[in-house]
Amino acid sequence: MPKKNRLSRADLAAIKYPGQSRVHGRFFSLAVALIPGSDKQKVACVVSKKVSPRAVVRNALKRRCREVARAVLKEAHEPAALVFQAKREAAGASFEEIEKDIRGLFERTRRRGTMPKS
Repeated sequence: MPKKNRLSRADLAAIKYPGQSRVHGRFFSLAVALIPGSDKQKVACVVSKKVSPRAVVRNALKRRCREVARAVLKEAHEPAALVFQAKREAAGASFEEIEKDIRGLFERTRRRGTMPKS
């Protein structure tokens, strides 16, 4: 995923949380919020040490999450911050399971009206 589509720590601090929408899946939770002053979609994949104490596993989950999110960003047209937070169950999941979960989360946010329909 290009760096222009990644959320920085400064972007995360600037997110307005009252306008945030959160959806939970089997392996990830998705928080969607508006970024003040931005005209792009940005993504962050957060994997804490509670998910796995091993950095190799955490980094693999981040790479998988970003790869699926890259494809999802092509469908989003509204400037928003998508923050995917991994759950403990994600450590043992395959790429196909992660992809299915993230796409399902994205579809649920679109149905709720948080994300625009293309």
